[in-house]
Amino acid sequence: MADPQDPATSPGGPGEPPGDGDWRLESKGPGAKPGALSVMARKALETSLRYFAASGAVLQATLSQSGRVLSAGAAETGRAILAGVRDVLGWRPSRAGNRPMTLRRSAIWVGWGAGVMAASLVGFLIFVFMGMPSTNDLWEAKESPSITIQDRYGRVLLREGAQNAPPVNIDALPAHVGQAVIAIEDRRYYKHMGVDLEGLTRAVMQNFQKGRVVQGGSTLTQQLAKNLFLTNERTLRRKLQEVAMALWLESKFSKKQILALYLSRVYFGASAWGVEAASERYFDKPARELTLGESALLAGLLKAPSRMNPANEDTAAKARALVVLNAMVEEGYITPAQRDEAARQRLPINRRNPAGNLGYFRDWIDPQLNRIIGDQRDDFVIETTLDLEAQRAGESSLNAALDEQGEVMGVSQGALLSLDAQGGVRAMVGGRGYVDSQFNRTTQARRQPGSSFKYFIYMTAMERPNFSPWSVRVDQPIVIGDWAPGNYEDEYNGAVTLTQAFAKSMNMVAIEVANEVGHDNIIETARRLGVRTRLYNYRSLALGAQELPMIEMAQAYGAMASGGFRVEPHGVARVSRASGNVIWTWRPTNAERVVEDRTLRSMNYLMSRVVEAGTGTRARIAGRQIGGKTGTGNDYRDAWFVGFTSGITTAVWVGNDNYQMTKKVTGGSLPARIWHDYMVVALRDAPPTPLAMPRPEDYQVEPTPEEVSAAATAAAAASGAPLVPVAGSPDENPQGPTLDGPEG
Repeated sequence: MADPQDPATSPGGPGEPPGDGDWRLESKGPGAKPGALSVMARKALETSLRYFAASGAVLQATLSQSGRVLSAGAAETGRAILAGVRDVLGWRPSRAGNRPMTLRRSAIWVGWGAGVMAASLVGFLIFVFMGMPSTNDLWEAKESPSITIQDRYGRVLLREGAQNAPPVNIDALPAHVGQAVIAIEDRRYYKHMGVDLEGLTRAVMQNFQKGRVVQGGSTLTQQLAKNLFLTNERTLRRKLQEVAMALWLESKFSKKQILALYLSRVYFGASAWGVEAASERYFDKPARELTLGESALLAGLLKAPSRMNPANEDTAAKARALVVLNAMVEEGYITPAQRDEAARQRLPINRRNPAGNLGYFRDWIDPQLNRIIGDQRDDFVIETTLDLEAQRAGESSLNAALDEQGEVMGVSQGALLSLDAQGGVRAMVGGRGYVDSQFNRTTQARRQPGSSFKYFIYMTAMERPNFSPWSVRVDQPIVIGDWAPGNYEDEYNGAVTLTQAFAKSMNMVAIEVANEVGHDNIIETARRLGVRTRLYNYRSLALGAQELPMIEMAQAYGAMASGGFRVEPHGVARVSRASGNVIWTWRPTNAERVVEDRTLRSMNYLMSRVVEAGTGTRARIAGRQIGGKTGTGNDYRDAWFVGFTSGITTAVWVGNDNYQMTKKVTGGSLPARIWHDYMVVALRDAPPTPLAMPRPEDYQVEPTPEEVSAAATAAAAASGAPLVPVAGSPDENPQGPTLDGPEG
């Protein structure tokens, strides 16, 4: 709407003669009377004062709009700015009394000058606050999700999103934890309101004198603001934003709360965000148990966490800790005697990453966590089935064996997977190093199990009343068409019991038994125990020539450790919010009985003989009754040992990713040794548990070796599944993969 006081919009237009009472002096003729001049002067003064006051209103409107810009989110920022500009530039004084007199033009310039200053202030505020999160976003940032992953005993394995983790309980920490940080990072923490002008001035002067940056001027609150909301960009705008956010934090939280937030989210190096993660990483203890010396060392890392990482080299970190202790004395937090005592204490640093190669395990459980947590915004605690000590033992056992003998034996890789009696993963070592290779050989690789597949053959046989560990078969060469498999080193033993054949991994007996019980029945047994990979009815099925993933082999063997019940491999036991509210708990979905008691006792006997007097003697542990089976792939490309005792099942594989042949590595050599070294640690808290053995009623009267020898000539035509797939399966190779001789 046109302003009636504006001469450009007054009736008649700017070019027409004004009416009576026009206040524009330049349009008036000479000869104004003194009284009229006095009135006009008074009117001009009133107009000037009115516009001067208006400039204050413009400034007030500007500040108001700046507040709107600050509190607006990213989507609202543009609209807030446009509204502000429109309000400021669209302001006009209301008309009061008569129209202004001839000095109005000067008053207009005074008012617009103030408006320009105010607009400049708006531009400056926009420059600083554009792109910053709104106050609502800041509050949400405090509540953005973090994940703390624990082992089965509550020890922290990984802490993800810890920059946004919930504040530590400052009251539960020793006082010297926070005091050490304040003494070295922000001595005037309790005297400033987020920005320390005195400290900033002192830092600028020292840096100017030295000609380089030797002292920072940021307070703890500014550091927290940067860690929470800003980037590491080194610009004037980012610094101004840091100041603004520090002031906001000080107005929003108490000093105690800010310190708790800071200790939760500051970086201590070695992927440790927050004092809890740092304490676990460097000292293997919760933060509430930190000593004075340990607290000083952690506080000293904040200056250069990567360069001073004590896990790599602790000289610089320990020297910096002395600086922190001296600063604490200067601030009156500790006495010189306490400093000297702390300086004398040893600070044993855990140089090994407690997470080790947990990347394999973390990747494996990630899809499940995504299904459970989804898009929920909260802090979560993931309780896993992993045993940190067992995990470390698995890694060290595998790497120690391969470091010592790998090159000599032509082996470059290995894997280990350990399950409890319910299928919970106690250790998952997917390879020698996650950093070098993220390929998980426990879940993603498929390798020939060799004679460890005989577990399914003998399980199928022991389920039949006409088979027992004392059944006798003839170990002799067999020729089936163009296939002539053999035993390890082509040694044959004649008539033997199934116990002897299984313990010594005699291939010819396994082929004979497989033909008797039927290949289809063996495949069904494997499927029932947990093998999901498709198995084909090839004639080489009995020798384990078809590739399987380790996790399926471990699951199938796990039925023995669980007392005959099907196990389900899983890694997550429970998911809770940080508040303690449990949102998900693992429950078995298919815990059916898959091995009957008589079969279980017979298999326990067969598999225990492998370790006591067969191919797996390197896996023996004094005082433990162990069942297991060795396995060696074709041309010695794969070597396995899978065994169980006291409710724990562990599978070990070694070989090469490129399938290159090893130097005759068998399952009873490196894999059995690795299995033994790992299980000694994994069983540290498990009492020895005897395996259920056959009872007198399980014994069956068996044919004599002579009777068996007489029937041996008919072995190739024995009852059971055909030696080649049924016709009508064009996708199946009748011969299939071959395996013609190594021991299990």
